[in-house]
Parts: sequence; structure tokens; C-alpha cells
Amino acid sequence: MPDRVAVKITLTSTQDGESEVHTYKGEWFRKDRSVYIRYDELVEGTEDPIRTLLRYKTGELSITRRGVVESDQLFVPGEARRSGRYRSPYTSFAMETGTELLAVKGENGEDLSLAEPPCTIEWKYELWIHEHLSGRFHNRLHIQEE
Repeated sequence: MPDRVAVKITLTSTQDGESEVHTYKGEWFRKDRSVYIRYDELVEGTEDPIRTLLRYKTGELSITRRGVVESDQLFVPGEARRSGRYRSPYTSFAMETGTELLAVKGENGEDLSLAEPPCTIEWKYELWIHEHLSGRFHNRLHIQEE
């Protein structure tokens, strides 16, 4: 597989039992020992997209969002909660993620060490804000070549 390809991304996010599905066009690329997925999120009421960058390396997923909303989150299963941050025109706060699961699966459900399309990155976590549990999340990011 080439080191850079155009991809279609389907993100299913479930918070406390309620799911949302979003589809994006983006880019998958490899750099050093990591895989990156980059895409733009369109926000209702604004013209400027939020640029989202996921970085996956074995046992770790980070998500960085830049635009009208900015956030940084780190997911590492089996370790203490990891610090992050969120900022928008309306609010700003520190947050923490406690990751229960981080897995990469191939088309046939087999475990993969490298998130190479087609595949699904799945992660479950608790989000903590000011030492209070804000919610439990279960996300699936399906990546396929466009």
C-alpha cells in the first residue's frame, strides 16, 4: 500500500447509549512508526471547518482538532487517565480520558497492529471534567480507500 491515500471515513460515536454517525472524506498516511488520518469537520453556522488529525501507533491514539473548536485527547488503555483540553469561543476546560479499549480490526474482524485501510479503529473511554465523570463513549472509525 502507498504511504498516502484518499479515504472515506465513517465515525460512529456512542455516548451513554445514544449513537451518531458522521461520514468524512480525508487522507490516510504513514510517518515514522505512526499512522495518521486527517479530515475536516464542517460545523453548522460557520464557514471554517475543524481540521481533525488522528495519530495511531500501537497501543496509543491521539486526536487533535483545530478550528472554531480546538481539543487534544490521548487514549492509552490500561494506564491512568490522560490529560487533554477543549476550547471553543464559548468555553474552555481541561479534561481527562480513561481508556478501556483501543483496537484495530481488519475487514474480517482480525486484530491488526497497523491501521491500514480498510480497517476500523475502535476505542471506549470515560471522559472526566474537573474530576467529575462527564460521559462514557464508544467510538468506531471505519477507514476505506476512496
